[in-house]
Amino acid sequence: MICISIVQESRRFALVDMLNASRQCDLLEVRLDHFSKAPDISELLGAKPKPVIFSCRRPQDGGFWEGSESDRLALLRQCIIGKAEYCEIELDVADQIRKFPPTKRVISYTNLQETPSNLAEIYAECQKKSPDVIKLTTLARTPEEAWPLIQIMVKPALPTVVVGLGKPGLMLSVLGKKIGSPWTYAALERGMEAYPGQPTVHDLTNVYHYHSIQKNTRLVGMTGFTDLEYFNTAALNAAFTHLESNTRCLPIQVGNVKLFSKVINLVKLVGVVIDEDHRKAILEIAGEAEPAATQARSADLLVNQGDKWQAYNLLGRAAADALKSAMQARGAGDQPLKGRTVMIVGANSTARGMTSIVQKLGGIPIIASHSRDAALELAQAYGCRQCPFESLFTTRHEVLIVCSEDKEHLKGKVAAAQGQVHSGYLSPDMAVMDLTRMPRRTTLTRDAEKRGCIVVPPRQVLLNLLELQVRLLSGKNVPRATLDEVWNSLVQDEDE
Repeated sequence: MICISIVQESRRFALVDMLNASRQCDLLEVRLDHFSKAPDISELLGAKPKPVIFSCRRPQDGGFWEGSESDRLALLRQCIIGKAEYCEIELDVADQIRKFPPTKRVISYTNLQETPSNLAEIYAECQKKSPDVIKLTTLARTPEEAWPLIQIMVKPALPTVVVGLGKPGLMLSVLGKKIGSPWTYAALERGMEAYPGQPTVHDLTNVYHYHSIQKNTRLVGMTGFTDLEYFNTAALNAAFTHLESNTRCLPIQVGNVKLFSKVINLVKLVGVVIDEDHRKAILEIAGEAEPAATQARSADLLVNQGDKWQAYNLLGRAAADALKSAMQARGAGDQPLKGRTVMIVGANSTARGMTSIVQKLGGIPIIASHSRDAALELAQAYGCRQCPFESLFTTRHEVLIVCSEDKEHLKGKVAAAQGQVHSGYLSPDMAVMDLTRMPRRTTLTRDAEKRGCIVVPPRQVLLNLLELQVRLLSGKNVPRATLDEVWNSLVQDEDE
């Protein structure tokens, strides 16, 4: 179930929010600590359009209750006597509010500073309070902090709801549905989140396909939390749904690679899509790697082969296919890169992969980067030329592929101006592909279009990439129309 919290100060607005939220969720949490005046429990129960959880949180638990503790406990007892479906009671006061069916008691533990090392002991203490449901809320900013919560989730002693305050919290929400958690919390809409990073009900329903996840659903990890990963998740889930594959995406952080390996094996992922920052480090986990991943020393997809993880580097071939199609559309022939000089900007894993595939297609790569040492190392690895970033404008080339922006170099307005690839030197016979801001186009590609250049749209690159991912993860081909539909619904581009 999806639970939406009602956090209004006014009883009138609270009743309106309850009605609006009920259309999109299965359960309502009414936060009594937010009311500016003493709430009328009987009125709230009489007007509830969906089952409710009543909670009244203290400041130390992230709440806004300003009255006495005795008054707070009395209010919670009223909720139980009034036969609310659920009532949340803190672990340390659980003995002061006895069971009174049919209301179910949610025994909660909240820690806004950390995920304590003795969380398993705290969980065991919660079990002694005759709970119907146990709720654990802790700070979980990193995979390391979330690890104790994951360990409890995968083998819960009783119905358990886990809330992680931080980016891993989204992973815990989706994972909880597969494992059988009674519910998860969501914001009614953006701007109404209870904590940074809390998913909206729209995200859970339409992007993560929360309601379709079952205990036998296969999960594919999606690392990273940028617009790119958000789009990839929506597109892959749409593809799996179209193919009637019981597979869905799980948002997940990498952090420490060894711990990440434990997590993905514990939750039995069937694959992992890897973000740019971790494509090199993730090879530590792979038992085998395809030649493209080995040569690029990076992997953007891991596929579980049962006893080992197989590593793939798919972005290079997806981008190369998009580049070839764009050049062939302008009459470049069957081997559009053969013999052409290709300027590759950047020295990251994407640049390494593109250098490798450009050489395979007969192109002549030149590496340009603000990091001269990294560019030199990459050029030596592939036996190609290297030039300082500022020289790329005067170094002859027919194709421009921008793979990365040097984040350290780009700090500050002056540095940013110096670090950009300016479009002023572009000529109409050049081909331009910018991979730095996918799924969106960049100023460079917009300007290149105006100058009549051959421009590779990020849409083409990403949809090529998704087709490859779906084929490896499901063994089936997804219609391009299905991916186009997701793109049109999520990527807003005023020029497209």
